[in-house]
Amino acid sequence: MKKLISAAASLAMAASMVSSAVPFATGAADATKGFELRTFLDVNGKEVSSTISADAISAGEVTIPVGLFLVEDTNDSQTLSAQFTVKSSDGDASNSYVKFVKHKAGSDYFASAQSFTLAGSSGSTKTLVGFAGKIVNDDEDGDYFSATVKGQEFAELNSKSAGTDNAFGSIAYTGPTSGTYSWSGDKSDSYPVCVWDVVFAKGTPAGTYTIDFCKYAPDADYPDNRACMIETAAGKMTDSNSKLTLKSLDITIEGSGSGTTAATTTAATTTAATTTQAATTTQGGGSSTSDEVDEKFIIKPKDATVEAGGTVNVDIICENGSNRKAAQFVAQVIDANLPIKGATSTMSTVRCSAISTKPEYNEINGTWYCDTLDSGEPQEIDTSKAVAKFAITVPADATPGTYEWKLDRFHVVEDGYNGVEFDANLQTGKLEVTGGGSTTASEEGTTTTQPTTTATAADTTATTTATAADTTATTPAGVVYGDTNCDGKVNIADVVVLNKYLNDASSYDMKDQGKVNADCCDAKGGEGLDANDSDAIIKSIVHLVDISKGCTAADLK
Repeated sequence: MKKLISAAASLAMAASMVSSAVPFATGAADATKGFELRTFLDVNGKEVSSTISADAISAGEVTIPVGLFLVEDTNDSQTLSAQFTVKSSDGDASNSYVKFVKHKAGSDYFASAQSFTLAGSSGSTKTLVGFAGKIVNDDEDGDYFSATVKGQEFAELNSKSAGTDNAFGSIAYTGPTSGTYSWSGDKSDSYPVCVWDVVFAKGTPAGTYTIDFCKYAPDADYPDNRACMIETAAGKMTDSNSKLTLKSLDITIEGSGSGTTAATTTAATTTAATTTQAATTTQGGGSSTSDEVDEKFIIKPKDATVEAGGTVNVDIICENGSNRKAAQFVAQVIDANLPIKGATSTMSTVRCSAISTKPEYNEINGTWYCDTLDSGEPQEIDTSKAVAKFAITVPADATPGTYEWKLDRFHVVEDGYNGVEFDANLQTGKLEVTGGGSTTASEEGTTTTQPTTTATAADTTATTTATAADTTATTPAGVVYGDTNCDGKVNIADVVVLNKYLNDASSYDMKDQGKVNADCCDAKGGEGLDANDSDAIIKSIVHLVDISKGCTAADLK
């Protein structure tokens, strides 16, 4: 069975959830829905308080489970999107003290089986019960929870797009193609949509910590699409049109935390040191989304030389003393933190040489993701080849000298959906800036004085043009699989359009090209549209399935 990936393009669904130019019917003008953040049960099924005593935070780490609840009178939500972060005016909500850990509905949550009666079914389960679904009785494997909506949840240390340096959580859900679903309980908010642990480090300062929703328009071209949004057949419900209510949660830490433990143990990996342009400069560490650093999994740039005003392609090499296999890589270099003022970076070759299948990196909000599964299995890492290649462009007025730099972030996902993620041990490489001459690439010997996105000779594959070239070999001309609304993009808006059509083809006039594009699973030229196509597009958005050349139903399992 194909395994899912735990960090699948962390912000992909959050960024793609906002739909673009999707037509909706009018009506239900006065209808409203709401998202509420509330404390949830702990793993023993006990109620959790939103107040943390001074003794508790002084003694050690404290976890407060927080559920996102949907409040609605009618079960007609077609898509759900929510983003939130943590703030404090009198405490310290930075990554040094607060982080989020996600729990997916349907995954194991409770320490022992809890009894439930849901949607006409009775049973017991250890899994997290979501707002829409039922208990499925299985005599062989025990009872489990089956959700009737699909989606992805993410937890990050921060979000550049949301404008927060603090912990960040997001969800993106889509309903069934039938357009309706059954609540698990007697109300929509009897059970949460999903749950995040808000983890406070030992010594977190006293104060009020607000788990608050992010309120912004992720796409300037579509300002009515919001970070928090619900879509129904009647239209969009957002905070900006007053059809979506948002209720935050306050968590209080009493007393006076020392603050020393968290600061000394996490500052090195969460705060980038300030750097200035000089002959020799060292950049500090960057941020990360995973919880553990593997000291034997070492990521280091090769030493390279570049002429001021030029670009150098730098190989990122990997030492894998723990012999980890990879299901996904996540890499990031933040331009503002490069040791040379005005320098910029991008992935110079999107294909990963260190994996035998040479999977591609995909960029989302400044972070590069490479899903490395082959037939659902994590792959061996060839440490003799570059795990990534970054092009560093140096401004013409850069001061000649030798600079030390390293990636702001690199982690490996070792297994499937509930697998373990590890931060790499990030080490520095040297970048020598000269005042004249040619720019030398680190491994391939490429010379250039202009920014380049061309792949090296060893890979013989261009960056973004490679995908297009490969696709045209097997994809019918003019077909962009997944682009249901024919806007040139593949995102959750395409799922909305397809689901509307599948629900009632007579009420939605889909373009003929849109039908061909949407027919991406077991393609029949637009004649075989079904729920598998919708599922394939959703999974492609978070890089679980590649539909650029089409896919089969077996790929979705």
